[in-house]
Amino acid sequence: MPNRQNSHIAAIARDFALYLMDQGYSEQHVFAGTGLTLDAIREDGAQAPLPDIIAVFNRGRALTGNDLIGFEWGKIRRSDRMGLIGYMGRTSPTLERLLLNLARYRRVFSKPIEMDVSRLASEGAYVWTYRLPKGIDPTQFVESQATHMVVGFTRAIQKHPRPRSLAFEHHRPRNREVIERFFVCPVQFGAPRNEIVFDTADLKRPIVTSDEALNKILLEHCELVLSQTPPDSSDVRIQVERAIADRLSAGQATQDQIARDIGVSPRTLARRLGDAGTSYHKVLADLRRALAERYLRDGQVTQSEIAYLLGYADVSSFATAFKRWTGHSPGGLRKVSEYGNGHASA
Repeated sequence: MPNRQNSHIAAIARDFALYLMDQGYSEQHVFAGTGLTLDAIREDGAQAPLPDIIAVFNRGRALTGNDLIGFEWGKIRRSDRMGLIGYMGRTSPTLERLLLNLARYRRVFSKPIEMDVSRLASEGAYVWTYRLPKGIDPTQFVESQATHMVVGFTRAIQKHPRPRSLAFEHHRPRNREVIERFFVCPVQFGAPRNEIVFDTADLKRPIVTSDEALNKILLEHCELVLSQTPPDSSDVRIQVERAIADRLSAGQATQDQIARDIGVSPRTLARRLGDAGTSYHKVLADLRRALAERYLRDGQVTQSEIAYLLGYADVSSFATAFKRWTGHSPGGLRKVSEYGNGHASA
């Protein structure tokens, strides 16, 4: 059984291994020293320790001598056999909704991945990182994932969603220009986290295989699987965000109340959030800002209604907070959104 705290969907290692075997490398050579076998990860829903999955990619680099092997494979990979998470993605209505659902249900397919979609709607930023032991080189694995994401999105919306920028945690001493030519955008290596910034208009485009009825069923199933998946300490921010969202409009989203809701003491909550590199007040502010920008861009909710939904006493308090976050008034963002959508400003 894989370590539950670092298990990740193994289909990517299976498909990469089969690709190497098609190039003439034996199964024994492909999996040597990785701790995996093809039989162990053959099923679509199989999971395996992420370090072992990454080891398969590093074996590919060693066997071929090609330090772009993960990137090159990511360009041609098909994702027809990804199990539940793959079906959820293909039936999603838009790329934005796909990424939001991916972040929400990430524990269904991966324990060690962390995702941040708090700036997705406003800036098109999708951020992710992996909790890995020191000394593991994820270059081939991460580059294959990022490349496959962009290629897969191209198929999904029948348009190439050119990223505005791309950042990788890992360092790449050679062949940076190859990566930059493919993505046609600035690419940073050695960044704090992996990040792709998309054009928000591309994220709103419909997915050609979208199926609302089937997607609803799949999301319900994801919710069921998620409810049966024990949380780990890395999920504390997600737990806090959900608890805050439930209490926000009632004005009850205090730190003490949220701690009670998730079953810990306020001191323990503060410590866990500190360990995760954040604080209760930062989580609250980030969530309020993300929701405020979403409501304002939607254009269907008045500022007084937004103030109520976010737990502010009045519009003035909300406007003051919004200007502190963004440097401009809520009305300014709404006008920009309306002009950007081709509508006259009210």
